[in-house]
Amino acid sequence: FRYICLLDGEVFSQSDVTCNFMKHVYLTYLTFLFFLFGCKKQEEKPNIVDEPKIVKIPNCLDEKYLANPPKTDTMCIKDIEKANRDVEKYSKLYVKTICFGCDDKPFETELEEVLKAKKIKQVIQDIGCVVYEGQTQGCYRATIESEMKKMYGENYFAELEKEAEKKFIKNINDNDKIVSVYDLEDNEKPKIKTPNIYIESDYYTTVAVDFPVKLQPYQNLFVDITFIVEKNGTISNLSVSNWVSGGLDKKYKKELISKALEKLKMEYNNWNPGKYKGNIARTENTLRVGFENKNCR
Repeated sequence: FRYICLLDGEVFSQSDVTCNFMKHVYLTYLTFLFFLFGCKKQEEKPNIVDEPKIVKIPNCLDEKYLANPPKTDTMCIKDIEKANRDVEKYSKLYVKTICFGCDDKPFETELEEVLKAKKIKQVIQDIGCVVYEGQTQGCYRATIESEMKKMYGENYFAELEKEAEKKFIKNINDNDKIVSVYDLEDNEKPKIKTPNIYIESDYYTTVAVDFPVKLQPYQNLFVDITFIVEKNGTISNLSVSNWVSGGLDKKYKKELISKALEKLKMEYNNWNPGKYKGNIARTENTLRVGFENKNCR
């Protein structure tokens, strides 16, 4: 007997044995193609790694939440347990939070002195940049603050900070303590009052130089100079805190910095001094000085 076999759309008239053989070859061929394209598709599929979703920390960690956080919120539970151990170990506590972007109080040194004098233990809460979904940061601080206020009153922390700030202001007035410009309100920051001197955004100015400065349009050339604005409005203690060459030959670095320092001493030496809550203070400031070719103005 003879059979008709179909292979890739073509008709073959073969014997029984030959037909079965060709069927086997065809099936093998299909299997090979399946794995070939299947593997290729698998290779092209991106390797997706699950990343933690970032969510906002709850605005309030009330007594009810701290008393019974969800079992899935293991971060909060561990922080509460740690806080309770510290409350049992120390009679009085003060919590300082450390995180990226957190503002330190200008009177941190004075606060440490107040805490030491009152024998209050300062503990640290470290807040991470990434918040995992369902996990709450801040429970350590919230628990300690809650317990301290129960024992010592609602104004416990405010009174400590108020006493520290009072010492801080006394140091400004009596001991000429230096205050960072970043700790001042905008309306109390030092302002240049020299006629015809313009400072962009209060921290950037440009100096014209009379020697070749060849830069590409996308390159930056500047120096950051830190100095003290004294209570009488003059500047002192000038120092270089940062230098960006913009690809310029190093041989110009010393001369450019010298020009910038000379310029500041001569023309930027007349300021309205900074104030901290109305108290005139020696203020540490930083000015970024850029350069331009005097001959190309």
